[in-house]
Amino acid sequence: MKVKSDTIKSQEKSSSLLFYLAFVFIVFGVKALVISNFGSSIPFWDQWDAQANLLYSPWIEGTLRWIDFFANHNEHRIFTTRALSLLLLYLNKGVWDPMFEMYVNAMLHTVALVFLLFLMQKGLQRAIKFAFFFFASLLFAVPYGHENILAGFQSQFYFLLLFSFLFLWAIIQFHTAPKRWFPVLVFSALLSFFSLASGALTIAAGVGILVIRWICGIQRTRATLLLIILLAMVCATAIYYTPVMPHHAGLKAKSLLDLVIAISRATGSGLLYIPVVLFIIRHVQNNRSATDHSWFIFSLCLWVAGQILAVAYGRSSGILSSRYLDLLAIGILLNGYCLLFVLQGEVTGKLLINSALVWFVLVVGGLGYFLPLMIKDIESKKAACLRNEVNIRGYLATGDSTFLQKAPYEEIPYPNAVRLKYFLDNATISSLLTPVVNSKNTRKGLGFYEEKSRKNMYGIGAILLFTGMGLFMVESIKSSLLKKSEQCP
Repeated sequence: MKVKSDTIKSQEKSSSLLFYLAFVFIVFGVKALVISNFGSSIPFWDQWDAQANLLYSPWIEGTLRWIDFFANHNEHRIFTTRALSLLLLYLNKGVWDPMFEMYVNAMLHTVALVFLLFLMQKGLQRAIKFAFFFFASLLFAVPYGHENILAGFQSQFYFLLLFSFLFLWAIIQFHTAPKRWFPVLVFSALLSFFSLASGALTIAAGVGILVIRWICGIQRTRATLLLIILLAMVCATAIYYTPVMPHHAGLKAKSLLDLVIAISRATGSGLLYIPVVLFIIRHVQNNRSATDHSWFIFSLCLWVAGQILAVAYGRSSGILSSRYLDLLAIGILLNGYCLLFVLQGEVTGKLLINSALVWFVLVVGGLGYFLPLMIKDIESKKAACLRNEVNIRGYLATGDSTFLQKAPYEEIPYPNAVRLKYFLDNATISSLLTPVVNSKNTRKGLGFYEEKSRKNMYGIGAILLFTGMGLFMVESIKSSLLKKSEQCP
């Protein structure tokens, strides 16, 4: 019997590895396919100001100050994105290649998601993990966040995810070894805020979970009280120092009704978040111990609520814009997890099982419905980028300003032709562009913009995608055989 038990444990570890590999292959594979097929070497909109003018040019000219890394970018202080951008420029031998940035961002997003899955799966039984990983792979394989995928300057969303997950896990583990986890908390809290403004609400979620645990009487120590006070002060300071952009006033919710409508749109009128409500009810009823893994899921519920609230207030009418869907998708994953978590309980009625199937069908059906619209948007973006490249390349080759006197975004990659001309006339900035954009440049860097590299990455993406799908098929067969072996005496 012991030999059989050891065999099953070994098979479980092997299965877990296959789950992670399948998820990574599918998610990164799809991103590689999208980038290699639809990506562009032309910098777009914010990149000209935030990267070229305020980061790269001062760095090359020797005027960049350390404080500039923390300067505001709209409402955000994107230290992590600036640091990564400068590192990638250095690694790419001084060539500013948005394609290179896109592939790195794809890896960063995939790492953040794998880290989240690692933290979440601890509360699931072996039989449920396959469904969870398969659902996560399907969810994040859909390129709803294509604005982030096809932009080299969007890593702030992925950094927020990574450091927020680390912070929440450290919060839950803090009581086990305060001295060991405190530096992790400080590190991840600061980098969450210095990735995106809503990182302040990551800290708020941490305060919320500590207060709830204190009220429940399961973590009442002096260290916890001091941590609550410290994090509350840090959160208040972060919110206070979050810049307010007057020209963004029109994007914000102007009334409570606007806020409610935006939240309703983000949550499917609340229907998509019924599993979270069921999970919270069961969590409260069972009076979980301080070490129970479900506390991390509870903290993630608070974090998701905070992110939805932040986007609903700050970008009320555009809450379903592509760039914010990478944040909202975490909420869908969380609800899927909560539904599976509830299903693995001791009491599972037929009504609950049928309701779960309906929920998953609605989510998958919704993704299938919107997929053609996403593809259409991506194709339109590619067509616009091709026209952008022609006009920028034409101006740099001839100096003819008529190439820039055209419609913003559709014909030129910036909202103002005069300022774009200023950037292109700057010798420091124009010398950073890839040879595809500026034919006068001879530095090639790593060459991700080249057609050969595109084809290679497309092939790699296709191989990874089909390999990941194959791994799930193999695991499905293994699980079926393992289940039969467990039933044998």
